[in-house]
This record gives sequence, C-alpha cells and structure tokens, in this order.
Amino acid sequence: MKKIALVCLALIFAGCAGTSHEPQPSSAQQSSTDAKSTAPALNASGATTGPTIEAPPTFHKGYKLTFRSRTSDYDVTYQGEQNGLLVFHHDTREKLPYDYLYTPDLKLAGVNDAQLQTQFDPPVGYVEFPLSVGKKWKVAYKSTSNSTHSMADCEVEVVSYGPIKLPYGTVNAFEIRVHNTDRQVKRANPVETYWYSPEIGYYVKHDTNKPIFEDPFELTAVSK
Repeated sequence: MKKIALVCLALIFAGCAGTSHEPQPSSAQQSSTDAKSTAPALNASGATTGPTIEAPPTFHKGYKLTFRSRTSDYDVTYQGEQNGLLVFHHDTREKLPYDYLYTPDLKLAGVNDAQLQTQFDPPVGYVEFPLSVGKKWKVAYKSTSNSTHSMADCEVEVVSYGPIKLPYGTVNAFEIRVHNTDRQVKRANPVETYWYSPEIGYYVKHDTNKPIFEDPFELTAVSK
C-alpha cells in the first residue's frame, strides 16, 4: 500500500520537452501554455466538454509551485533534466526532501530521497496526451524500491473540464479520477481525484475518499 501511495503523491508535478514557456497566475490573466490545443467541443446535450490538449507544457528551470495540504505548505521546483528525465524537487517540512523523475510525456519513472530509490516500470501518468474529457486508460506496472518490488494496476478517467476555485485563484482544469490497485494488498485502495490545469501546466488540486492514505492539496502560489 505504501508504494501505491507513493505513486499517488508522486504524480503531483511534471514538465516536458517542447517550446519553452512560463505558466502565469490566475484565469484572469493571459494563459501562457504553448501546448497545442483545439477549441472546446460540445457533447450530445450541447454542454462544453473542454478542449483537446495535444501536448504537455515545458517549464523553465527554477519554476516553482507552492501547495497547501492539511498539515503544511510545501514547494515543488523544476530543477532540469537528468539522464533524459525531468527532475522536480519537493521541499517538505514533514519528511526528507525528495525528487520525482518524469519522462518527457509526464509519466512517473522514479522517486528518490536520501534513503530510498523507487522505480516504476513502465512509467505511470495521470495525464495522457492528447488530453480530453472522456479519455480512459489503464496501466499495469511494477514498483521497485531498493531490493523489494510489487505489482499494481492504475485506472484513469478524465471526467470533466471547467473552472475551479483555489487559494491561488480560479483556473480552468480537467477533473481526473484515478484508482490504484496493489495486487498484493487485500484491502480497498483510495479513489483519487486530481485537477490538471493547462493554464498552470500542472495538477492544481487533489482530493481522495481516504485521506488517511493521501493528503489532499491545493495550489497557493506560482513563482518564476
């Protein structure tokens, strides 16, 4: 269960290769995302289902997001590339600082701190481009931490798109529902909900039906 929780926490920050841009604050300001997208579509009832985002954004080195959980605020900073992977440093006050390692298409490949190195094969992601409402996917993966490993499944569905209010401001975001299942654990795993904002280029909010396993968070600030 610990490794599944690690995956859920790890899918909290990512960037990718492409045309450089710097996401800017608030929906009231101009969107900075260079990722290609199409205009919002309409479903059978005429309701807007949101745009199709063709590719993920690119972050400049030093780009920083600040999040608020139930227990503290913490920063996540993009530190550049290492061996072809994107490195995002999490500076928390409750545990050892740690790095998330992502592939250029936003899939989590590993999590490292001073004591533990974890790898995911294949890498796992909660966004998949082109990204649009109604998209679903499932990934079976192996999690390896030092000398131990486990097998798990991840099911993801993009359920809606629209404005969401945050301490940071109001932004448009995709609502993404995630269910991780550890094949070796005989108990219910939490159902996660993430909100991914193309305006910010990242997940801006997280909620869960079992906060004992995962701590909900919201975006509070963006720094260049």
